Amino acid sequence: MTNTASPSFLDAITHINWQLEAGLHEDARDAFEHALTTLATTEDLHLLVRLADTFTHAPYLSAQAQLRSLWRRADPDLRTWLDMFVTRTDPGLYRPTEQQPRWITTVPLTAIDSPLRRVLATDDTPVLNREPSTGTEIAAKRARRRPEHIEAITTKRRPAHEDRIITEYIRTRFLRDTDHPYEPSPWDRHYVRQVAEQVRAERDRAGERTRDDFDTDAIARTRTGLDIRDDDRPAYLPNGNGLDYDHTTLAPLQGWVCVHCFGERACSDHFRTDTTGHRLSDDGLCQHCRDHDRTGIAPLPGGFTLADEVAAYCQHLTDHYPAAAPALLCDLKQRSTRTVAGLVMAYRDRATQPSASSTPIRTLTAVQLRTGRCCSCHTPGRDIDIDDLCGDCRDLYRTAA
Repeated sequence: MTNTASPSFLDAITHINWQLEAGLHEDARDAFEHALTTLATTEDLHLLVRLADTFTHAPYLSAQAQLRSLWRRADPDLRTWLDMFVTRTDPGLYRPTEQQPRWITTVPLTAIDSPLRRVLATDDTPVLNREPSTGTEIAAKRARRRPEHIEAITTKRRPAHEDRIITEYIRTRFLRDTDHPYEPSPWDRHYVRQVAEQVRAERDRAGERTRDDFDTDAIARTRTGLDIRDDDRPAYLPNGNGLDYDHTTLAPLQGWVCVHCFGERACSDHFRTDTTGHRLSDDGLCQHCRDHDRTGIAPLPGGFTLADEVAAYCQHLTDHYPAAAPALLCDLKQRSTRTVAGLVMAYRDRATQPSASSTPIRTLTAVQLRTGRCCSCHTPGRDIDIDDLCGDCRDLYRTAA
């Protein structure tokens, strides 16, 4: 590489640099086009092409190191040429895998002073802004709970560098909420109110005058990222309230319905005792069907537990009503306590396994449930399992593994 640039071309480039610093971008673009087509010689264009190839075939830091090494062993004329034409920032020419230019991502203000800028400068891997599906996330949660995965994690050494998934998260979704919008919970509204009170307290401690019309809730919503209403009452629907009066007037069923007529049973139909005062297992029948000798659940041996009763009840429905059993068990789960609902969910998990399709299910271990927001339907206040799934969404992702 030798300096053969004509003085007129160098003067034009110097003038273009002044125009860019002055903000005259349109004039600089026209002047650059005129310099390349009229003033530049064949050697000038050849040098510029070689300089562009240096940034195209290597990352910016590697190309900068090559040009710095060339500058150290070059003559004064070539050093002057390099000082004028080598860019001080990454031109973005090195893209080994992507065919189109990458979109420029912005960095949050809270991360300006962090090592994030160094990560953005050293990582040249193209970023694919794709989020995994809910089924993939559920499968990953279940895979991480397997014994072989836990053993591999405990025996793994700490990596010297961060994994690629961490660097991509920092570059694309750091401090950003990429989840789908969901219905706010009462805790979210309470959290925004707490932040609003903190904003007013900060102003009071700073001695600032806070007017009555000062909107602290807006500042709290901006800080927390929760755009919710301060009013606890349901929002007004302009086209009516949408209430199904026919469904509302019907009282919901309570307890375990009769396995023959599917009618609601009294508490005495479920909790029965013999002449000695010992409790009998539930036969699943109401008093009317029991008086007419309807077929019910076979009696269990002594010492039975709640799990045994739930397993026998669910097994009877599955054996006698295979088509309607899933809907019946779903309704039973909705109107049962958390313990019974966990046992019903455990039965449905066992029933969907191929090995348990022909053998009766006798023993159950209740699914541990807690109150929270489902990660699939984002409904707050639901009973969710260890995978953060409610009962309805658990049926959808039962086979995800």
